[in-house]
Amino acid sequence: MAGATVAQLSVFKRLNKYVISDKPRALSILESTGGFAGIMGIGALLLIVTGIGMVSILRDAATSMIWFRIKMPLVILILLNGGIYARLNAIKLKKGLQENTTEGNAPIETYKNRLRIFNISQLVIFLLIFILSVYQF
Repeated sequence: MAGATVAQLSVFKRLNKYVISDKPRALSILESTGGFAGIMGIGALLLIVTGIGMVSILRDAATSMIWFRIKMPLVILILLNGGIYARLNAIKLKKGLQENTTEGNAPIETYKNRLRIFNISQLVIFLLIFILSVYQF
């Protein structure tokens, strides 16, 4: 899941080069990221299933650990962040790239910046989860 986020960040760096100068090329790059959402969804589902598995096997031992109580909401936050925030902004960016509007590139820049914030926030959340898993307290 974190690997898909890093790959998506790499693709969005390439997208930023063409978003203003070559909109058809930027649109094709944006469409190439469609599979990342499914991969990230499967990864998040696996994280939740393993968390539920830990709770069912270890019972109170897992739920009494502070790191676990912090980690599981972060995993749910990743799901919500990707499923709602990123998807809506990617759809709006795609529409902006397909349309020829008189508004200029301001809306496209807005959605591009929001997707960059999404990618950075996902990486920060993954880093927090990693730190929590390593330093179990």
